[in-house]
Amino acid sequence: MNCIREEISDIKNLPVWLIISILTCMLTACGDSEVDHRRTAEREWREEEVTGEALDVDPQAPGGPAAWTESGDRLKQEDTQRYLRQVTVQIQGPKYLGSGVIWTVYEDVLVIATAAHVTQDNSPMTVQFDQGDPVAAYLTYASDQVDVAFLEVSLQEITVQDIAWQVAQQDRETCEQLKAEQPLWIMGSIEEAADRVYGCSVVDPWIYIEYFDNYMLLGHAYAIPGVSGGGVFTQEGILVGILCGSNEADQVAVLPWSVMEANRE
Repeated sequence: MNCIREEISDIKNLPVWLIISILTCMLTACGDSEVDHRRTAEREWREEEVTGEALDVDPQAPGGPAAWTESGDRLKQEDTQRYLRQVTVQIQGPKYLGSGVIWTVYEDVLVIATAAHVTQDNSPMTVQFDQGDPVAAYLTYASDQVDVAFLEVSLQEITVQDIAWQVAQQDRETCEQLKAEQPLWIMGSIEEAADRVYGCSVVDPWIYIEYFDNYMLLGHAYAIPGVSGGGVFTQEGILVGILCGSNEADQVAVLPWSVMEANRE
């Protein structure tokens, strides 16, 4: 399908990416692309399965990307850029490429959260960080009710490679207070780890979507196949969920943080 999307191909070289990404809107073909002979994992659902009118995709619309541009402090922007890169990974398997977010660390492992459909029939897998070589990943849990899975990677192997990483910031109160039109960031990995960032705005923070048979966060963002499992963040960098699917109406379905948390208990 042809769709309009907003992207940055290489945010590492753009220290003012938070501004530039908002201004970079391009026409692109979003079909079943192949990277390293593997398809990007993606899920799409029909617009009719979400009640309400189609969303306005004009970047200049109220609440749209152009409304979010604020100069802010450059050092703060660079810190946010570095943080979002270091919490985002690429998940590589024999069939699919997907994205993930560093969920937590305990004992000698890092726990990576991703969408369950990224891991389905996709073993063995590796995790590619923003730097270093791929690290072997082991699936420890994949829900059969919601679209979330958790992988583990060796902390020792990461330390040996001197890979920089951070655990995603998480705050229950922030997630519970999300409001319509609130701006968000979606992080993903297509050609390499953490090489995509997309602007998004909240349509409904808690709405039942029949396709997923679950309550999801419904967002407004340009269609972004291949970023499944990527973290969705507030502008302050708080993780609010992971991307699970998109449709042709530029709607995205995000599994809320609270549902992810419930599936780790």
